[in-house]
Amino acid sequence: MILHNSPKKRRGGVGGWLLVWEWVVWGRFYTISFSWQENNLLVGLDESTGLWELSWVPDGVDACLVHGLCGAYGICTYKPQPTCSCPYGFSLNDSSDRLKGCSPLFNLSNDTTKSDFMVLPNTDYYGYDMEIYALGISLSACRNACLTDSRCKGFGYALDGKGQCYPKFFLLNGFHKPNTSQIMHIKIPKGFLSKDEVVTKLETFDLNCSAAQVSLKTSDLEGEKSNKNRYMVYLVGFVSSFAIIEAICIGLTWWYAFRKHAHEEFVNMGYIAVAMGFKRFTYAELKRATDGFKQEVGKGGFGTVYKGVLDDERVVAVKRLDGILQGDAEFWAEVSVIGNINHRNLVKLWGFCADNEHKLLVYEYLENGSLDKILFTSDGELGLEQRYNIALGTAKGLSYLHEECLEWVLHCDVKPQNILLDDHLEPKVADFGMSKLFKDIHGIRDIEWDGIFESAGHQSYGIVLLELVSGKSASVLISALAKEYNECNQLAQCVTEKIRKEGLEEVIDPRLLPESDNKKLERLMKVGLLCAQDDRSARPAMSKVVELLLEKDE
Repeated sequence: MILHNSPKKRRGGVGGWLLVWEWVVWGRFYTISFSWQENNLLVGLDESTGLWELSWVPDGVDACLVHGLCGAYGICTYKPQPTCSCPYGFSLNDSSDRLKGCSPLFNLSNDTTKSDFMVLPNTDYYGYDMEIYALGISLSACRNACLTDSRCKGFGYALDGKGQCYPKFFLLNGFHKPNTSQIMHIKIPKGFLSKDEVVTKLETFDLNCSAAQVSLKTSDLEGEKSNKNRYMVYLVGFVSSFAIIEAICIGLTWWYAFRKHAHEEFVNMGYIAVAMGFKRFTYAELKRATDGFKQEVGKGGFGTVYKGVLDDERVVAVKRLDGILQGDAEFWAEVSVIGNINHRNLVKLWGFCADNEHKLLVYEYLENGSLDKILFTSDGELGLEQRYNIALGTAKGLSYLHEECLEWVLHCDVKPQNILLDDHLEPKVADFGMSKLFKDIHGIRDIEWDGIFESAGHQSYGIVLLELVSGKSASVLISALAKEYNECNQLAQCVTEKIRKEGLEEVIDPRLLPESDNKKLERLMKVGLLCAQDDRSARPAMSKVVELLLEKDE
């Protein structure tokens, strides 16, 4: 009859975890341990006699390799049956219980000059290695490392030619076998043994377990194996079933708690969204607003943008995100940061959708579209003042993002396609905060990398200024300049070389030449080249860019 059953998790002697069950069956206390790093065994205690028995070990397991069998300082030897012994200079703690091991007949001093070592050939104490374990060192260096550390009780030195040194802070799991290629050195007081005695007086003392004899005889184990095999199969099967059932119960409890927590988190996110003034839309609402996502108005690396009309007649731009790997809760958290950003030169986020695999953002719609559609067309009409205001407004928006927001938000993709224009040609930067939503894909986490991406945003802004002044896209501009100057391969380098040899007028958009304010043209070109240079440490901060563009003409 089973009266008690309790699974426990214990720390193994060499750093591995053990799973242990203990129970009582018909007056006998049993303990069974399972580990991937240590030996599995079943030990029984008959409470009526006080006798421990090693009831079962797996086939082929060496009895002396059972951890903790002979206690602290104890050594398992074969005479010829497994027997527990103490090293010379150590006494038994309890003659009736070999698990209590041995204790030294001396006290160690912290003075290294007063300590020595007793050498035990073909002996090892497994586990409990100190952090000063070393490979490829000499025996004398290993000896000195243990001698100078007061925590070290002894050390093992492998004789395999690799110079492995194993200092020990505790001596347990000792065994002596002729084929063990290791020498054990136990720390003792200097003078405790004479030079000859260190070598000759290594006889160990047999542990007399008359009052609680350990049944380790191989013949006894073999004789009882056939009778106990069926019983052990049932016993181990029961314990395994119990462990599986317990694991299932724990898993179900965790799953229920997680679902409850996730639900509460979603509710809280909903309150945050309402308080901040933007709405969580359903996928069906946005599908209806965009008429099935028919009118595409833009496409970029993060997704496709569609024009739509909400039920309250507001015209919106719906961005359908591609490749989002985040769950709904994490997506909501990142969107709440973006939705809390308000600046006249940043596109306003009005809402979002997080419906399983569907992740969408709802922005205000700007009728004039993106800068590239006006700047790079032959019939586009953007005067110098308008271009200057676009450069200044974009710099103000980026400065707010990079330096003034409570939550630091980077823009890693500044380009004319992401600069939208309202009815008065006032610029509004779009697609900011995408690095937060896509960080699991692009790995934008480390602070150092954040600094690199911020600087890259400054460089791309400088390229936008060069495009504003020249009226040509960066790809067209560098392609044309590279043909003239074979030695240049960067846009800023090519433009600088062109200005140096032929003058500023050769780079400026011909549509701006009738303009008379050369100071503003020169300032735009100067700031653009500063931001677009290769040395990212020399690029100015966006707040400094705003100051440069606001300088009064002298």
